[in-house]
Amino acid sequence: RVEYLGNGIDTEKFNSQRFPKEFLYEKRGKMHIPDNAKIVGAIGRLVKEKGYLELFSAFEKVVEVYPEAFLLVIGPEDGVKKDSFNRSIVKNYKCKDNIVFLGERDDVDEIYPLMDVFVLASHREGFPRTIIEAMSEKVPVIATNIRGCREAIDNEKNGILVPMENAEELAKQIIFILGNKAKANELAENARQKAVSQFDEKRVFEKIKAEYQNLLNKV
Repeated sequence: RVEYLGNGIDTEKFNSQRFPKEFLYEKRGKMHIPDNAKIVGAIGRLVKEKGYLELFSAFEKVVEVYPEAFLLVIGPEDGVKKDSFNRSIVKNYKCKDNIVFLGERDDVDEIYPLMDVFVLASHREGFPRTIIEAMSEKVPVIATNIRGCREAIDNEKNGILVPMENAEELAKQIIFILGNKAKANELAENARQKAVSQFDEKRVFEKIKAEYQNLLNKV
């Protein structure tokens, strides 16, 4: 009685090939990020459930290896939630000067291509669209080994899964990806292939349409 129909995104919109190098260079400059800086990206509401505290702790270790690395955080504050926090929390971390809060954005498709790695350190997810957006944009993904993330990521094939609330392992994998271009490219290529073949919204819409037609035929 239950049929899984999936979740989809516009893989044509979330395609890094759309953007010329000059455009991305200008985009990077507007964020005041040096040319040689490695970029780690994260998207989500500013709540602890999204794993930000572990990510900030992990990023402290990352900047010890890559002092020029930046963490871009995209997402609004959510004062309604009990576990919400504001940007000032980074004062407690040694990497505070390397963290950039961009707030809520409507141009994330233009920001993904700037990232060397995308991280979702969340404690709980349904089916995270941010992961499949990053996959579609050929950005290597590191995510927690939880429901939802596991449906998108095949560990070590098109992304990396890490234990939840484990800042040490998260740091280790971020450092690994930043230092291994060949593996990063391999994960990114495989991720794009899976995003297009399984998560393209046109395919999902067709599945939904076919399922409704099947139900109507039974009436």
